[in-house]
Amino acid sequence: MALNIDQQMAGAETAAPGTGSAPPQSASRAYVIGMPIASAGLWMAVLAPALVVLAIKVSEITTPDTRAGALSLVAGVGAAVALLANPFFGRLSDRTTSRFGMRKPWIVGGSLIGLAALFLLGSATEVGVVLVAWVVAQLGFNAALAALVATLPDQAGPAERGRLSGLIGMTLPIGLVAAAFFAQMFETALQMAVVPGIVGTAIAIAFAFTFKDRVLTEKPAPLNLKEVLGSFYFNPKDHPGLGWAWVTKFLVYVGYCAGLLYLPYFFTDHLHVAETQVTSLVFQATLVSSAGTVITSLAGGWISDRLGKRKSMVIISALIMMGGLVVIATSTDTGQVLVGQGILGLGLGVFSAVDVALITDLLPKDQSENAKTFGVFNIAQALPQSLVPAIAFPVIALGGYPALFLGGAVVGIIGALLVTRIKGVK
Repeated sequence: MALNIDQQMAGAETAAPGTGSAPPQSASRAYVIGMPIASAGLWMAVLAPALVVLAIKVSEITTPDTRAGALSLVAGVGAAVALLANPFFGRLSDRTTSRFGMRKPWIVGGSLIGLAALFLLGSATEVGVVLVAWVVAQLGFNAALAALVATLPDQAGPAERGRLSGLIGMTLPIGLVAAAFFAQMFETALQMAVVPGIVGTAIAIAFAFTFKDRVLTEKPAPLNLKEVLGSFYFNPKDHPGLGWAWVTKFLVYVGYCAGLLYLPYFFTDHLHVAETQVTSLVFQATLVSSAGTVITSLAGGWISDRLGKRKSMVIISALIMMGGLVVIATSTDTGQVLVGQGILGLGLGVFSAVDVALITDLLPKDQSENAKTFGVFNIAQALPQSLVPAIAFPVIALGGYPALFLGGAVVGIIGALLVTRIKGVK
């Protein structure tokens, strides 16, 4: 017989070994306000390059015939690094014995390293330098993001995680809008990369000093090779619900990334928009999508808390997202693209909120590896950013950008339906 949400989460209230205290039943007001703002800041810093700067920088230093391949290389390798960095640094965060806490050192240090890499990225004149800079930026910001998201089960009780997940779900679109806003404000790639990086890093560091971090009082044994490799996976036989949740998230984000990474080139190569108009159009598309996400994110988390139903909301939201991709794929003008982006955003808002809440509901009773588990789930979000560029080039060559978007929609729908395989959660 399936357990309800409260029964499942009751086991997560026990203290993790060596922390000296149990997770609180209610997060502080400062945390509820500050954590989503810090998340939005970090997303803004890392998404500014991903959204516009990489495409512009690669276009500046390559030819029209080689830019798509070069962008695929840089974006793909960077996403692969993010895929490995997030769970690895999450694992280290779980084991950090600093007197300042388990999470704060990684939030502060990772943000500063990422910011330094953005200066190199914006001033690069060779594809190789762009690649190195983007890899380092991904390492730094993913270390910060892994530690930041792990503060959720540290700081919040079970009854409010859906609401907080809704707030966190709003931070990605807010970061996207802020990144696109800065991009259309400035003229050079350096300014587009560095200004949001400075602002986002400052916000994240300020937040790090506003909450009482967990302190690990018992020094863990040194990591061996098996444990290091274990940072990148969990055993789906031991945690089948988490396994199916991972597959669902992965496939839905394959569809999402198919429509996100190549939007600038869809405007120029498919709709024949002048390159001088692309940054403005990307900003408009991001604004429309993000508005939809913000509208539904908080409401989606709140409704899922009230109803205690996660899976049906995951399915509905993912289907709405993929419907938006279909609209974009069949667009014949920029107005239709904006409509598709709005639909995509409406679905993404609910999906982002309920997905985090679902994962939190499925966490093992032992809280000692929360950051590692969230890091493994970040692979489901980061891996598509690496795989999509790898397969996009031949797909685009054969069927154009519409084929890429429609194929992503099909994959996302399959992923949405697989959430029904999760047991023990409504």
